[in-house]
Amino acid sequence: MNPRSLILLALAGVGVLLVVMLTRSYLSGLEQRSQRAEVVTKEVPTAKILVAKSNLPAGTFFQAEQVEFRTWPKEGVSDTYYSTPKDKITDLKGMVVRTPIRAGEPVTRAAMVAHGDKGFMAAILSAGMRAVAVKLSPTSGVAGFIFPGDRVDVILTQSIEVPGTRVPYIVSETVFQNVRVLGMDQTSKPAGDQAKASAQIAKTATLEVTPKMAEKVAMLEKLGTLSLSLRSLAAGNDGLGSDPTSPPVSVTTTHTLGSEVSSFRQTLDEEEKGGTIVVKRGSDASVVSLDGKKKEPGK
Repeated sequence: MNPRSLILLALAGVGVLLVVMLTRSYLSGLEQRSQRAEVVTKEVPTAKILVAKSNLPAGTFFQAEQVEFRTWPKEGVSDTYYSTPKDKITDLKGMVVRTPIRAGEPVTRAAMVAHGDKGFMAAILSAGMRAVAVKLSPTSGVAGFIFPGDRVDVILTQSIEVPGTRVPYIVSETVFQNVRVLGMDQTSKPAGDQAKASAQIAKTATLEVTPKMAEKVAMLEKLGTLSLSLRSLAAGNDGLGSDPTSPPVSVTTTHTLGSEVSSFRQTLDEEEKGGTIVVKRGSDASVVSLDGKKKEPGK
């Protein structure tokens, strides 16, 4: 073998040795960095905070299945967060979301409002709706079995004086359908929180209505007494507002005369046959005969 070949073999051996040494040094460095990273990770203190599992729009009543406790860097935990062990999920029972919370975001104290706190009623109102209170008689609230979250129809009963008759005529009509109850007296917790409570007769009911319906409520209480009729939670085929999730509607097409429920008043109607009643609702007016038939004005 000539000297040139020996030199090339020696250089090749040195190159292989150098590659092996560099490879071992690189792998050793990776292992050391991995060990240091593991140590650093173990040294970072953590805590568990309450986080939303799904999007929570404003006005949502709190449900335990909507949130969970997740690990969070302790130095990033704010005093406004709900964290263990000082806070429990049951502490939020009955609360309402004041400001929207996205899935994965921490639940803050500022984003929740408790029953009785300022802004609670405004938080549970649907967008564009209004809250109005109506007076109830001992029997007009379905004997205390209507709770916040239920859907009701509103019935107006009024006495109408008709010239030439001896007694006033009693007329009852459904004015609103599918209205959501926000509160009974000062109670505004969802019905599920009161399932085990005994029925108590309320004196006032707070209802969720449209702005125009709110104006009508102010006038209705001047005309007569208001009663609530409890609706089923299931959708039905009973006309307007049959879907329990639909907005409330104003109804002015049906009415019941006293003569339809009292034979005494029916006798009086026969004696006064031919008389009419003019029913006015704002700028609209309709003529109703005492036999219950609707007539056009001027006929």
